[in-house]
Amino acid sequence: MIDGKRCASLCVLETDQEYLLIRRGKEKNSLEDCVNQYIPIGGKLEPLETPEEAVIREVQEETGILISCPKLMGIVTETSPLPKYNWVLYIFVEKIKHQMPKECNEGDFVWVKKESIPTLPTPEIDQKIYEYIQKNQKFIIHTTYDHELILQSAYEYLEEIKLK
Repeated sequence: MIDGKRCASLCVLETDQEYLLIRRGKEKNSLEDCVNQYIPIGGKLEPLETPEEAVIREVQEETGILISCPKLMGIVTETSPLPKYNWVLYIFVEKIKHQMPKECNEGDFVWVKKESIPTLPTPEIDQKIYEYIQKNQKFIIHTTYDHELILQSAYEYLEEIKLK
């Protein structure tokens, strides 16, 4: 039984040429951990917390970097038959100065050149998210996954286009 969607806020921290991402290293017996993939920084919303408050808190907790004006770029919904893999993700961006984040038990932080994003191991839909961010274009994407968390479909509502 699916308990409903879980909510998380993620932030792509950027300079003019790079993104600060986390290369997930947590190894669990779970498909949803994005092990060895590069993903934005963030986490789950706590009770009574707004998506913006959550992303500010998560970025500071994980990196030690204080952000103050995250810009909401988009929303992604993820639907799958797996009870723990049904999400509403708020995707934020904030421009920061290049700096080294603190150590984190979630994985390794890496400054990635924007032009190298297409060659990095990332969740499949994240490639589309980076394209929208690079164009400074808002998005609302709904994705559907199968039992093995293989992306089956993706639809972007603002542009009204099928992405997959």
